[in-house]
Amino acid sequence: MEEFTHGALRIAHRTMGHGPVHVLAFHGYGGSTADFAPLFPTLAGTVTLHAFDIWFNGHSRWPEGRPVSQPLRPEELRDLMAAYMDRHGIGHAYYMGFSLGGRLALTLAEHLPQRSLGALLLAPDGLVRHPWYRWLSRFAWGRALYRGFQGRPGPWFAALDALHAVGLVRPKRYAFLRYHTDDRARRQLVHDVWLSLRLLEPDLRRAAAHMRRTGRKLHLYMGRYDSVVKLRWGRRLLRRAPDVTDLTVLETGHIVVTPALARRLKESEDLWTVDQRP
Repeated sequence: MEEFTHGALRIAHRTMGHGPVHVLAFHGYGGSTADFAPLFPTLAGTVTLHAFDIWFNGHSRWPEGRPVSQPLRPEELRDLMAAYMDRHGIGHAYYMGFSLGGRLALTLAEHLPQRSLGALLLAPDGLVRHPWYRWLSRFAWGRALYRGFQGRPGPWFAALDALHAVGLVRPKRYAFLRYHTDDRARRQLVHDVWLSLRLLEPDLRRAAAHMRRTGRKLHLYMGRYDSVVKLRWGRRLLRRAPDVTDLTVLETGHIVVTPALARRLKESEDLWTVDQRP
């Protein structure tokens, strides 16, 4: 692991592979750069993958003295990644994101399109805006409600258990919610990640317009049985921007970063022969 600093922001990262095409990659919630290990060694000679730990995950630390009530702005992410690319002599790169990391990749597609080769979106967050997420993270009353939940989660668990018992919450969703809120440390992680990234709400229309103007594409890889990021959300984007969106449906659930995906990517020659000139 290495650390890159630009201004007040520091981000931990590691490099995998040695191919001629560069990829900036962001992992899913609760993960780390290790999430992308299944893509190698299949892609090692095709791409150089620069994998980043999202703040509060892995080795990346939020700026000291900056409360999460002062969240990361899209422009800060843009400037951080542009500076990283300049430092490492990268002219253009794919923006890759799995799950939560998809929100960062789409933010870059919107705010740093001139350095993009396109976006590789793996079961990505950011395809829809969840009202409950906005309420809990953006408004003072929502944040206060979550703080109460952190200290007294009993009523929440009782309600969740009841909804699961009558079939209103599916087993996979139930297990996902239970796991990420089952102890105070996990609830704190949810709080910190949600608040620190709450301004990263990509505008898909703007991102698609930039892809159209620069001749790049949004490449979606989604699981048919994914109960976290629904396949229908990807199909909706495909309908709205068919000229700049590719959708590949994988016979998986939410965990799509697998050796099988690596083989699929390796076989997609059009991805790696893309014109890297401005």
